[in-house]
Amino acid sequence: MKKFIKLLLLITVFIVLSVQPAMAKTVYYDTYNHWASSDIDFTSNTLKVFKGYGDFTFRPENNITRAEFITILSKTAYRQNKMNEIYTSDMPYSDMTNQHWSYTFIISMYEHLKTNQDYTFEDIFPGSNFYPDKAITREESVALIAAFCKDAIYDNPLNFNDIRNNSKYYNEIKRLYNAGIVSGYEDRTFKGNNNITRAESAALIKRVFYDIKTSDQSNYLTKLEFLPIKGEEIYSYFGSYDWNTANNNDKRYIKAKDTLEYVSFGGYIFPEDKHLYDLNAVETMETLRSEGYPNITGTNFYLITFGNYSDDEKSQLANDMLANVIERSDLKDSELMQIFAMASKYAVQEDLYMSALEKWDSLTSSNNAKANILFFRYAFYIKNNNEEMLKTLVYDDLKKANNVPSLLNINWGLAAGSETTDFRNYTFGSYSFSLYKDTTLYRYTLSPVMPVSSSSKIVELVNLLMIEKSVKPSTESLANYESIFSKYSLNRLYVLNFIGEKERAFVEGINDYEIIKTFEIYETNKSVIDDTYTGILKKVKE
Repeated sequence: MKKFIKLLLLITVFIVLSVQPAMAKTVYYDTYNHWASSDIDFTSNTLKVFKGYGDFTFRPENNITRAEFITILSKTAYRQNKMNEIYTSDMPYSDMTNQHWSYTFIISMYEHLKTNQDYTFEDIFPGSNFYPDKAITREESVALIAAFCKDAIYDNPLNFNDIRNNSKYYNEIKRLYNAGIVSGYEDRTFKGNNNITRAESAALIKRVFYDIKTSDQSNYLTKLEFLPIKGEEIYSYFGSYDWNTANNNDKRYIKAKDTLEYVSFGGYIFPEDKHLYDLNAVETMETLRSEGYPNITGTNFYLITFGNYSDDEKSQLANDMLANVIERSDLKDSELMQIFAMASKYAVQEDLYMSALEKWDSLTSSNNAKANILFFRYAFYIKNNNEEMLKTLVYDDLKKANNVPSLLNINWGLAAGSETTDFRNYTFGSYSFSLYKDTTLYRYTLSPVMPVSSSSKIVELVNLLMIEKSVKPSTESLANYESIFSKYSLNRLYVLNFIGEKERAFVEGINDYEIIKTFEIYETNKSVIDDTYTGILKKVKE
């Protein structure tokens, strides 16, 4: 049976390579059903840092050499701009010359580790010779990886019997252990002198890739996110129109709007079709506006979108548009989404913006729309750098303890500084972690309130100790609000980070992450959600 499977896989390889060479995928017949098959596939075909052998084998249980491991780690670091490729070095090893196939990778790593504060390449590989073809050990690989993986969410102590606090690379092993990059054996040992296999290397490199990726702070908490509203991606009329209308101004507006939409999506107006379109659509919108056409929202939206105006002029057009929204009750949620997405870009008056948002809130029955109204309110004060108002708003939301219906019942009477905002008050609802102010794990263990389970996750912030509870709080009340809570969580964390409340952001972020892991949407978006919250928690952890 095994021979048949190998033959079948070999045939598959040849078919893939011969029929679709442009999309060829590396397949190894000796990784079928191997525990690291997905890691090997990722590092070979996605990262393209690993290669197999000419007989279509990967040989997963073979040891990997120092030169091979440093090569795949270097390629991974190059890909993420974490290390420069260099071609000259003063590396002192007598057995390494530019004749060796791995030379540039080795010297690049050698030079990179000169920037490492705790140890150098020569500390890892002492002596006058490097021995590039010698099998690399777990300890040596950890030291190399730790030069790129600097962050971990958790701070659990190491429980390896063969690693002491004063052991070489203790801090590095602890960090990588807490980041989920390395683990020990069932007998609670690390066995740093053991060699690592090609399969283990593939698994390590995949974890290193994602760890580096989620440590790039520029990828996380960079903008507010909004929930989808059906129809928001379509250019609107901003009102109900009868295409058979006898009203000449309505006809002019409809024709101008349709022309702008047609041309914006790449439409070409053929000479014989000119009579169907308005070749001066922007001028028509301007004329309608100046003549007092009642659909101020519509004309101004298209003047801002397609007209040639200064930012000050666009701000005034946006203000007039918001004033028109306040007077009307016929605009749909999708149209209001477009209006506020537009108005949020310009310097508009606070009273108009908030009154228009409140008008929308009074008209809509959509929970998605109400959540977006909450987010647009955040957006206004972020754009205007009004941290005091943001503190008031997000503190008021925190007091609602993730009760989504309460969150969507927006308090429009809040004013900046209307209440004391003590973000170190950790009493807002139930948490997946027990929270202890102004202490450390060491001090806690001297007089523990509750014993710490060996499986509990632990976090030590500057002023806060967090210990995972053995019994998680129920998330049943959020079952019908998964998409709303998910977006609200990201936006609340964005605001907390924006106003500098990083400790609070970490507490809420790690709790939200545990909540979302219970949602159905987590099952279908696990990798994306894990990536997102891991990156956020690294960013806000102090």
